[in-house]
Amino acid sequence: MHATFQLKPDELNENFLRLIKTQFQNKTVEIAVSDVPGQELANNSPRKAGTLKGRIKMSADFNEPLADFADYQP
Repeated sequence: MHATFQLKPDELNENFLRLIKTQFQNKTVEIAVSDVPGQELANNSPRKAGTLKGRIKMSADFNEPLADFADYQP
């Protein structure tokens, strides 16, 4: 699981830390600090349709049942 949150320094308080501890028990939590403002972190340019056209191929038997699951098939 990966989650990204953008917070201002004044939002980092005891309540926030309590929430992180409760929400992510037994998980590793990394906190990173960036000098780049939040809206500049994401690339908001629209995606171009068809960029990967012709680069992804499906095998001819893609929709055929898998032998590993033969015991579970009707």
